[in-house]
Amino acid sequence: MNKNNKQILASAGEKRAAEYLLTCGYTVLCTNFRTRQGEVDIIVEKDQHLVFVEVKTRSFFSVESAAESVNYHKQRRISLAALEYYNQNDQFANYESRFDVIIVLHDRKDHTYNIKHFIDAFLPIL
Repeated sequence: MNKNNKQILASAGEKRAAEYLLTCGYTVLCTNFRTRQGEVDIIVEKDQHLVFVEVKTRSFFSVESAAESVNYHKQRRISLAALEYYNQNDQFANYESRFDVIIVLHDRKDHTYNIKHFIDAFLPIL
């Protein structure tokens, strides 16, 4: 798969993940929050919780390989970006936070998506 196709697949996966989170009662605050330290794919809020979501999209059915790609280095970059988001948004100072991972599996045959949501997938690494 070439780089352009990977970007299209990743974008479609992030869109599906955001739609899924909305159906679960979350409010999407931000997508693709970028800082010098890192990026958070989706930031949502629900019940006084601020949730930083990493989305991994795959066109093959391997939850394990997608989950493994959210390694220590990736977790640290997400954690640093989350800290920056808190620093820029004082209104969330009293919110609890957590880090979720959503894996979106795309079936090329019938163009369907299957979502696996891992709540509280990792602790922040600062």
